[in-house]
Amino acid sequence: MNEDHAFSYVGCRLKNDIFNEQGTLLLKEGTILNEHHVLRLVDMGFNINNYRENFVPVIRSSLLAPFQQELLLNNTVGEIREIFSKVKDNDTVLLEVEEKVMPVVEQISLNYDLSTLMNGILCKDDYTYRHNIGVSVLASLLAKWLGYSQDEINTISLGGLLHDIGKLDIPDEVLLKKGPLTNQEYETIKRHPVYGYDILKKSGHFSDEICLMALEHHEREDGKGYPYGRAANEIHRYSKIIAIADIFHAMTSDRVYRGQVALYEVLKQMKSEAFGKLDPKMTYLFIQRIMEMSIGNQVYLDDRSIGEIVFIHHDDPINPVINIAGELIDLRYSQRYIVSFVSFTKQIDIA
Repeated sequence: MNEDHAFSYVGCRLKNDIFNEQGTLLLKEGTILNEHHVLRLVDMGFNINNYRENFVPVIRSSLLAPFQQELLLNNTVGEIREIFSKVKDNDTVLLEVEEKVMPVVEQISLNYDLSTLMNGILCKDDYTYRHNIGVSVLASLLAKWLGYSQDEINTISLGGLLHDIGKLDIPDEVLLKKGPLTNQEYETIKRHPVYGYDILKKSGHFSDEICLMALEHHEREDGKGYPYGRAANEIHRYSKIIAIADIFHAMTSDRVYRGQVALYEVLKQMKSEAFGKLDPKMTYLFIQRIMEMSIGNQVYLDDRSIGEIVFIHHDDPINPVINIAGELIDLRYSQRYIVSFVSFTKQIDIA
């Protein structure tokens, strides 16, 4: 079909998965088409017009180019910093988080392109405040993937924005320390969930679920988390979602005391922790969907060759099918393995 006409579908959301004639997943349900998606389909000889019933137009202004997302996030980081700075004098100001920051989370969550999403939420600057936004975005995506209602997604998203509010009561010399924490400093840090719960509960503005997300996001399935060592059946399901988003964002971010960990390595580590520390069902779905979002992105293999992810196995998303110079390699049956994703931009290397 005409390439120019094909580009008219940029900005549409997919109602259903798109497969090629061989049954290979090309694009996942919920994907918002960008120019890269369209070019890839056209190059494959795919007639997008035949699938026009599968495309739902969305408001163009909600689709953010990387530079637009960066500007929006930078402004929003400033907003949340200002809001948090006023909390001790007037906790009513926290209501502005829902009014001023939640719409940004909703917009960013529409960007189903992995590179745009990750580049935005993993910027090195203002980690303390950007982390709240990143966790909120990732948690809202996971809630959507779990099939939660919009009201529940909104609650979880707000809980993500406020989950670390207790760090306001942690001294900066501990919170921003470069280098390992002493045992005493670590014990101080471990109090922030309790501080956060107290701040939110005392304000009287937030539901029990939102207060619990602040209190329980460091609790673990095996009962070895903090602050109270609650086990799987004692932890609220919303808190389990925040825990997954919190770990993923923290590990893939560049922080004052350590560099970021390779995104793919984080996913592998989370998979190994899915039984014991994190809710296994939620964690597996999170890994699967992040990997599905990576279809079309390039990766480095152990021999430093570069391949493109073309298919994700439902039962083994960590070992996808890779296209290397026209050869399809199923990593389930190969001794080769992915080392990292190729950097999405020059400014930030999320690999």
